[in-house]
Amino acid sequence: MSKWKILSGLLCLSLVTGSAFAAEIANYGDEEVVVYGDEVTDNHVDTVIDLKDYKGEVKSVPELLRGTAGIQIQERPVGGAEDQSVKLRGHDSRRFLVLVDGVPQKNSGVMGGSYFSWDAMPMDMIEKIEIIKGAKSFKYGQTDGGVINIITKHTNGGQIKFSVGSNRLRQTSIYYKGSAGQLDYGINYLFESNDGYLRNADYGNKLFGLSLGYHFSKTDTIRVNFQHNRTHVGRVVRNVPGEAGYNPYYPTTLFGDAFGNDTQGMPNPIMPGDGSHAIAIGNRFDITYESKRDNGSDLLTYWKNNEDLHEVKVVNGATVYDRHNSSDKSSGYIYRGTQVLDDKHELAFGGEYTRLRYGYGWYNGVQPGFAQNLYPSQKADVWGLYVGDTWNMDKRWTLEYGLRYDTMHADRDDARGARMKPYSDSGFSPKLTATVKNDDKTTTSFSINRIWRSPSMAEFYWYYQGPAMGAMNHNAEAELKPEKGWGYDLSVSHSFSDKYDSKISLFYQNFSSFIQFLHTRPFNVYMLNGVKIWGFEWENSYKFDDYSSVYLNYTNQHTSKDGTKNYDKVALSDELDYRPRHMLSLGYKFHRDSWTFQYDMNYVGSQKAVAGYPSAAPMETKVAELGGYAVHNISITKEFNKQTSANLSVYNLFDKNYSEIYGYPMNGRTYVLSCSYNF
Repeated sequence: MSKWKILSGLLCLSLVTGSAFAAEIANYGDEEVVVYGDEVTDNHVDTVIDLKDYKGEVKSVPELLRGTAGIQIQERPVGGAEDQSVKLRGHDSRRFLVLVDGVPQKNSGVMGGSYFSWDAMPMDMIEKIEIIKGAKSFKYGQTDGGVINIITKHTNGGQIKFSVGSNRLRQTSIYYKGSAGQLDYGINYLFESNDGYLRNADYGNKLFGLSLGYHFSKTDTIRVNFQHNRTHVGRVVRNVPGEAGYNPYYPTTLFGDAFGNDTQGMPNPIMPGDGSHAIAIGNRFDITYESKRDNGSDLLTYWKNNEDLHEVKVVNGATVYDRHNSSDKSSGYIYRGTQVLDDKHELAFGGEYTRLRYGYGWYNGVQPGFAQNLYPSQKADVWGLYVGDTWNMDKRWTLEYGLRYDTMHADRDDARGARMKPYSDSGFSPKLTATVKNDDKTTTSFSINRIWRSPSMAEFYWYYQGPAMGAMNHNAEAELKPEKGWGYDLSVSHSFSDKYDSKISLFYQNFSSFIQFLHTRPFNVYMLNGVKIWGFEWENSYKFDDYSSVYLNYTNQHTSKDGTKNYDKVALSDELDYRPRHMLSLGYKFHRDSWTFQYDMNYVGSQKAVAGYPSAAPMETKVAELGGYAVHNISITKEFNKQTSANLSVYNLFDKNYSEIYGYPMNGRTYVLSCSYNF
């Protein structure tokens, strides 16, 4: 089917339906999801999760996102950034952006791929999360799936919170924000540890953050943020009855974790054993100057990452190596401007430059003969420019249209990276969104957008380096290219009454070029002939009375791909791995006087993947199917006064046995008990 037939069909549908979804949908944890209901930082925002009056317990941002339509959480029951995978409309972390207060947080490190460290974001610091689904915003490039913008609290005040829970969970968090004259300041601290559910999967995280802001005038402000975190993650060890070292205290686990670039014992790698771990030490800095001028604004940001990844491999009780990887030394600039031309037109323009780098590593002690030298084999520079207009045509119609230009230049960084080759590509991406307010209760929005994404650092590295680690030789393959395609979105919202609101969204993406890559041995990277992702989302909220409400969110998604290579045994041949077709979330909240009760259920349908994914060294290559499952959670909060409250949350209430990644069982029933004091 041609894109013009699809476009015509969606436009016809929009003429007979419609909606303005300005209602609150309560998700688990007392968050409020608002679509075009609150003030947002981008007109294309589809969902806002509001935490201003949050009174529940949520373990992490991915857990908070779990009930949102269009978002899939695929994780293992261990801590660490790489172990909680968020997918946005079927796209993994390389294909959507994560921002904190508008500043990109995606890391460059080849070792971690292109992930965001969710652990570096304390839950108690978050005011709301804005989600743009799809590639429809011209302000953001290098994204297929959309944007998740985490916005921190800016009001004065503080909180101290203590939590204990299953698997010897211990957590302490403190934050405070204040002001003195023209100066704003904030500080936050987090300590967390637990023993882990899987063998050797102990976890610890320490985080410290500082923020300063100075108001030169009512129109000019400068803000500085610094954050330091130290995250310890034990590498999961395979645990199978009958094998040497089996520990019955832990559940059966079919696969273990390997370290990147580890060639010990190849082609049958020797996996890390008990005591193996990784410690990520990161420092994050950004400075922003914002000026509000007559009929417009200007914002300029500089940001910089510095991350060290300390990896220790232990086999049979002996340390095989102890090494440091300078896994992220990237930095960048962002400029965003607006200008109101008249009562109908507002221009938005800007650009960004991202300098993707990582540094030299070293070994503590003697470097094993099989071990890789640690040097930055490649570097990349990514530029983006955009200009767009919001045209308020009349009281009913709004048209947003814009154009992006993105380019990437990459090459070897150290002369020893002999396999790396120069890479350069660029492209234009037009974007168009039309919104019509059919009536007081109904709004319809349609968008068509060009998609363009350059290869990530991991994809660029493994395309050229892969043959050294067992991947097929790429000399005869199609040249590495950016991902290109077209995307279409249609959303229709309707307020049936002051109690019931509903929204349905349809999406379709057709890629003419798509990079096939799984971050697992043998790290095959090649171009697919085409990929399609399509589906719909249905969101509902109903308010029974002033005390109770319920929400129901459903996601239906499909994927297909063409051009899988015969030698590729670590990926499905006809669809993308781990994309369930059905996801359903149901939640109920009751709040009266000093008590709050919350319940939620998340259902994920069956899904397929190649066995072993995403383990770095899969033992098998068979196709495995995970059956569907439903997990129920409850939360009870008691407010003793305006400052003090306590919460008890029980996850997986009915002790469901399930996996989100084949071979890694999830936690059974667990609990978290927390007490907080606000000041």
